[in-house]
Amino acid sequence: MKNKKKSIIWIILYFSLVFLSLGMVAFLVISIDPFFHYHKPLVDEYSYEIDNPRSQNDGIAKHFVYDALITGTSMTNNFKTSEMDMLFNVHSIKLPYSGGTYKEVNDNVINAIEHNKDLRYVVRGLDIGKIVEDKDNMRTDLGDYPTYLFDDNIFNDVNYIFNRDVIFNRIYPMIDAADRDDFTPGITSFDSYSNWMSLCTFGMNTVKPKGVSRVATTKQVHLSDKQKEMLLENVRVNAASVAAENPDIDFYYFLTPYSAIWWLHYVNNGEVYMQIEAERLLIEELLKYDNIKLFGFGNLPEITADINNYKDATHYGQWINSLMLKYMHDEKYLLTSDNYEEYLDEELNLYLTFDYASLNDQVDYENDYYAEALLNEEIKGIKPLVVEKDCLEKTEAGKFELSVDVTDYDYLVFYGQKIKEQGQLTVCIFDQAGTKVDEFSKAYNDIDNEKHQYLIDVSSISGNVRIVFSGGYIDDTESIDSEFIIHDITLY
Repeated sequence: MKNKKKSIIWIILYFSLVFLSLGMVAFLVISIDPFFHYHKPLVDEYSYEIDNPRSQNDGIAKHFVYDALITGTSMTNNFKTSEMDMLFNVHSIKLPYSGGTYKEVNDNVINAIEHNKDLRYVVRGLDIGKIVEDKDNMRTDLGDYPTYLFDDNIFNDVNYIFNRDVIFNRIYPMIDAADRDDFTPGITSFDSYSNWMSLCTFGMNTVKPKGVSRVATTKQVHLSDKQKEMLLENVRVNAASVAAENPDIDFYYFLTPYSAIWWLHYVNNGEVYMQIEAERLLIEELLKYDNIKLFGFGNLPEITADINNYKDATHYGQWINSLMLKYMHDEKYLLTSDNYEEYLDEELNLYLTFDYASLNDQVDYENDYYAEALLNEEIKGIKPLVVEKDCLEKTEAGKFELSVDVTDYDYLVFYGQKIKEQGQLTVCIFDQAGTKVDEFSKAYNDIDNEKHQYLIDVSSISGNVRIVFSGGYIDDTESIDSEFIIHDITLY
């Protein structure tokens, strides 16, 4: 009898410990809530990483404070909410869905509206390659949707609360980091959220290293009646209806500007006509609504025909996002009932007559961000500052200095060439207190004797600085066989 009582006690203790442990886990997940399922982030206590759109966007839409929203596929990943805030005088968030369909993006726009009565603006990319798709299409090939985070069923929250990945790869590292002496709480900025720029290279050598060629064809492929019906249903359900039901919100839609290389595929197989027809139907449907501002950038060869703007046939660099945001604010390239026919004619004519072979000779910028530097004047209205020779102060052999206010500039661009064997490059930037705030260098043995372009990001530096250029190197043998020339210095 005693043994039986002991067994019961042990069983009770065991299950009590189990339930206590589960309760502690549940408490930690709910209180910290890395996916923002229950509440907004505790940014004064923990450091949150936003890096999982399909798990975190729903919670962001429901619990963050904002009055403007940027959303779409990976074509919107590189937008900066700081630029949106400055241009439109708003407080915005970004909810990108890489590979998402019209339905997935639209469902989450509706979710944001339902949970935020203060929403005033929605900036959304409409992918021109996804217009002709079923209105209910979802990207199930990207993995299971965490629907337990989207619905109101509290019972299936166990999939989140007792999720091994959430506990060990989110909660534990966040608690561990918060216990460190050098810990700084906070959250990933929406400028950097889902931004893929650091992972990519741009230009023809990346997009089409073997070149492109036009195929002679007279074939013309057009939309079928079934495709037209599918397209219109997709546009009406997943783009138009949300605007019709929310007349107090301004919807800034834009047709994503894919590259000329993407268009070449459609020209070569005759489907370019079908593509223009699809855009025509979409435009005509959306122009029915006064609170939809629809923008088209596909007829701008300065964007689509410069492959330095692209990492592949469709994805453009962050400077194109910045440029489009500026255009949308200024209502430049806004499509209307008076000009959309002209837009479509220009777009079709551009890609039917374009000299695609010229892309094979296009200069591939040595520094990808040079494409952004060249656009900074149009984006920000700041003219480049070309540094004249008499602005440089020579301090000693192989060294000279430049004193300049870099507040309005993002990039320092210059050209250099090693003249003698041990010539190398070093550039140091000092603030007014004499503190070094940045340094860029290239060792002489890593540089050939050809002319090269160099680019330094100075966007995080402001005020008057002293930039020291050093083109010399003297090793422990005290060799003077050292020379590196620097020229054509420009701030963008």
